[in-house]
Amino acid sequence: MTTAWRHHPDGERSLLHLWLHLEGLGPVLFRAPGAGLSLRADQPHGPYSTAEHSKVSVVDDSPDVPVTRFVGQPIRSVREIGYADGHVDFTAGLTLQFPGGSVRLLGLDDGLLIAHDQHLGAVETHLHEDVTIARAVQTCEGCPSQWDAWTARGQYLYLRYRHGEGTVEQHPSEDTDTWDGEESRLWTSWDDGTDGGWIELADFLAMAGLRLTPNAEVSTTSPIDGKA
Repeated sequence: MTTAWRHHPDGERSLLHLWLHLEGLGPVLFRAPGAGLSLRADQPHGPYSTAEHSKVSVVDDSPDVPVTRFVGQPIRSVREIGYADGHVDFTAGLTLQFPGGSVRLLGLDDGLLIAHDQHLGAVETHLHEDVTIARAVQTCEGCPSQWDAWTARGQYLYLRYRHGEGTVEQHPSEDTDTWDGEESRLWTSWDDGTDGGWIELADFLAMAGLRLTPNAEVSTTSPIDGKA
């Protein structure tokens, strides 16, 4: 991990850029160009000065950055964080989940913010993640274990666990004929190293960074052709 810090005349500093060095992909730059978060493959660049920033320093594995504790761990899932306050509605950042916990990367007010075990005050009420499951229907009990699921906001998700690997896919609906368009994408992929083919829903959701609503409807039906 590499960070770039903006130094202010009053002696304070703020996070300007974050690079995560990902195995097989290389460094990925996270920055906040305005409202929201931008990321792209990009090499870190050294200390520099510009008219806009009097001084910028670049640091590797800064111990005071919450992401440092996860260095060396695989990213299990990446989830969008939305911001909506009645006037604007945009994707404000991402939650990265690791085996040892999670961290939020946010682009707010032209600044990059990293939050771990931290409540962000008044802005917290405007942040939301679509991670609560209101309904889950188990369509196969083992090899694979799989469910059709719907979030509290109505998004359909396909949950599947086989050979120790769990995946969460987003699709327009449970109809597999709708799964080839732009609305389909992979939410989460993780491997618990067991090569197992059966898992309880609660354990699956915990690994995937999802949770049930208090009144969630959970049921079982026969396997659906084409998903096994």
